[in-house]
Amino acid sequence: MNLDEATKAVIRVGQGRGFVTEHDREGRIVITAAHCLPSLPPCFAASSLEDRTYQRLLGPLGAEATVWAECLFADPVADIAVLGSPDGQALYDEAEAYDMLVEEAGALNIGTLPNGDNFQGTPFHQGFLLSLDGKWNKCAVQVGGKDAWDRLWIRDAKEGIVGGMSGSPILVDGKAVGLMAVSGGAIGGLHNEGGPNPRLTANLPSGLLS
Repeated sequence: MNLDEATKAVIRVGQGRGFVTEHDREGRIVITAAHCLPSLPPCFAASSLEDRTYQRLLGPLGAEATVWAECLFADPVADIAVLGSPDGQALYDEAEAYDMLVEEAGALNIGTLPNGDNFQGTPFHQGFLLSLDGKWNKCAVQVGGKDAWDRLWIRDAKEGIVGGMSGSPILVDGKAVGLMAVSGGAIGGLHNEGGPNPRLTANLPSGLLS
């Protein structure tokens, strides 16, 4: 996938971002940072549809968030969440609006990187981050060392890392390998490195990686 096509896969999620990917059972889903959600669903397996559904959460980049979504998965420690269509029977119109949004977007494939096998982590890979003005800029991406194999670190981000980039995909070789989770320290400033950021293949449930 080229970078222009990758841009189409990135959408607005609350005050941050997320990106669309394809799932063989759920259809098109949205992966985002958990802190981009207005609140987390209750820790209760029998939670209600209302508990898991967010009103007016999604929209195209740069546009108003008007589209509803249901939370399929959230991990506040790793700072990652997965959103899907609202219930198609109880919320038919809202589900239709979700489908329209994600079908008009592109869909990124999820990629992987080698595990870190020592405390220094793996070698750096060339990656790309999407700036707030919609441009892909080069960076260096590294999987953490032995005790941080589920995290990614960013170095040499050419145009910096700022608040508002949370939920953006971290691309390597045209695939999403991680997710930007901009810390509070980056808000209000510009930094050329950041982490830890969730690594997708390590922090998503296996059932959502197909």
